[in-house]
Amino acid sequence: MIKEQKDFHKSRRKEFSQLIGKDSIAVIFGNTHYSKSYDDAYKFKQYKNFFYLTGFIEPNASLIIAPSGVTDSSSDSKKSLEEILFVQKRDSTLETWNGKRLGNDNVKKELGIENGKENTELKKFLTRKILTGLRRLYVNFAEMIKVSGEMKEIVTEFIDRLNIIASGVEIIDASYILGKMRSVKGAYEVNLIKKACEISIKSYIETMKMIKPGLMEYQVQANLEYHYKFNGSIQNAYEPIVAGGENACILHYENNDQVLKSEELLLIDSGAEYDYYNSDITRTFPVSGKFSLEQKTIYEIVLKANKECINKIKPGTRYSSLRDTSDKILADGLNKAGLLKNKKEIKKFSLHGVGHHIGLDTHDAVTSSKTFSEDNDVLKTGNVLTIEPGLYFPAGSKDIPQKFWGIGIRIEDDILVTKEGSENLTSALVKDVKGIEELMKS
Repeated sequence: MIKEQKDFHKSRRKEFSQLIGKDSIAVIFGNTHYSKSYDDAYKFKQYKNFFYLTGFIEPNASLIIAPSGVTDSSSDSKKSLEEILFVQKRDSTLETWNGKRLGNDNVKKELGIENGKENTELKKFLTRKILTGLRRLYVNFAEMIKVSGEMKEIVTEFIDRLNIIASGVEIIDASYILGKMRSVKGAYEVNLIKKACEISIKSYIETMKMIKPGLMEYQVQANLEYHYKFNGSIQNAYEPIVAGGENACILHYENNDQVLKSEELLLIDSGAEYDYYNSDITRTFPVSGKFSLEQKTIYEIVLKANKECINKIKPGTRYSSLRDTSDKILADGLNKAGLLKNKKEIKKFSLHGVGHHIGLDTHDAVTSSKTFSEDNDVLKTGNVLTIEPGLYFPAGSKDIPQKFWGIGIRIEDDILVTKEGSENLTSALVKDVKGIEELMKS
């Protein structure tokens, strides 16, 4: 692990430790392998909060963070430790089959975590004694209960023990605190998101050039994913949506198995991942290479909403106000085009929100709501979010002329909130009508 990454994850553990406080301890479990069928497993992916704190991408691991320290009873010095990463035991036979393991002896050197131990030692740490003098225990519940394999027995016993200690210790899910931390990205994270965006943009451009009637949606997907991997993205941010014609009116369409027709639009919603950080882009363009009058009319309305929402982004802007801005522009545009009499009914055709935070998760695990005591709706420097207004007119849309049926348009960009305003990380991917038509001719 390079020093910059090591320092980043160390800073995340330090901040998390400060937030949970001296009278607390956190036990954060990593992911385990899951069977797909018979002896085949899904490709391993680390839990994002665990990765955020450690940068460690092996299965069957767990992290203890103890701001007040825990005693290492296995050491003669009885040293008090604030960080312990439990990892798989080195095993030459298994490593021959599945790849090298870090091993507990290399944890401090390679990851910068204070102490490393084999995961078989975790049991004796997760006893009632570890909570002596403490008031709060933080765990990642939703992820913890899904672990499998060699970690399952450890977790099962730990959960049983929680029932015994619950009357004397406050047990809290760590996800909320980590979500708030993850909402503001540091320079290291922003650079990774920018790299994911760069890969996506290159791949979109090459893919848009090859679009023509008669192709299958999955052929477009294949071309896009080829360029992702060729340019350094090992995995997609999410399963691509490649939706021709009315399929674009299915928001999470993933079949990608229909033929592209010359009179239709093609909506691609996809993104590359780079070192666990994601991009998320949507572009909609004509299969024939030229927008029809009806397609252009709707497209320009959505594009205006996209651009004006992006222009409003700066520290202090409410995310909810961007949604209101988008809805107003879409409603006004459809009203002017004679397609929407009652502007209050815009949600019949816009369907979804204006965007979401993005980072380690495509829909990042970040709270953005306003409660009685907290206001997380206000944008801060370092937030990265998407802006993705859309309009959708499936066949049979009431009060919509038939020539507009089958039009589904979404335009999505990834935006970094800066001290001065914002930076569009996906601005290099063309989205105006003239530019799209020119690109598709090339």
